[in-house]
Amino acid sequence: MKSDIKSFLFRTLEELSDGGYSVGVGFQGVEPHFVKSTYSSDWVERYIEQNFIKQDPTIQFGLSRSAYATWEDLEKLYPDSKGFFAEARAFGLLRGNTLSVCVRGQVSILSCSGAHWDDAVLRTASAALYGLAVLVADVDTNKYDPLSPREKEVLNLMTTGSKDQEIANILKIKVETVRARRRSAFLATNTTTIGQLMSEVIKKDLI
Repeated sequence: MKSDIKSFLFRTLEELSDGGYSVGVGFQGVEPHFVKSTYSSDWVERYIEQNFIKQDPTIQFGLSRSAYATWEDLEKLYPDSKGFFAEARAFGLLRGNTLSVCVRGQVSILSCSGAHWDDAVLRTASAALYGLAVLVADVDTNKYDPLSPREKEVLNLMTTGSKDQEIANILKIKVETVRARRRSAFLATNTTTIGQLMSEVIKKDLI
């Protein structure tokens, strides 16, 4: 049953794009639990070759908030991304859309080439992405724990007074990954400052 639903959701995303899409589910830092891409093999090869994952504005945007933006919006929001989008256009990805949702503390991001979405298409994309997030991340909606184990690792070390670089050294990850996990924790707990975040997780015994 789950595989049938998943296949239906993937077909829905395919219908929303004219040159492929990429969906990452359950991000931990810049590493998704699951990823699927239907972009051309040439673009995927170029993306990997240039290590674009470190500067991809669609990921930066998606990890920073649950929201929708066109690629034109992202190019303005992240001026340093002009080179990235110029490369994408050279591979036929002329315009597109990016959507991010947070389900039980796990961020999922969809980027889809094609015309800008109207409200009806955005609702369809949101429903499909949310459905995939629930299925692929295997979220148990009856046992609500908004924080992933990797986010908890960072927060536990923060309670000891460890700074970002110290946490990165202990966990053998990049400082950017530490900060991305903390941003995910902000989203999951609906907090905006470190003080609020730590107060919330301690009060609710989340770590």
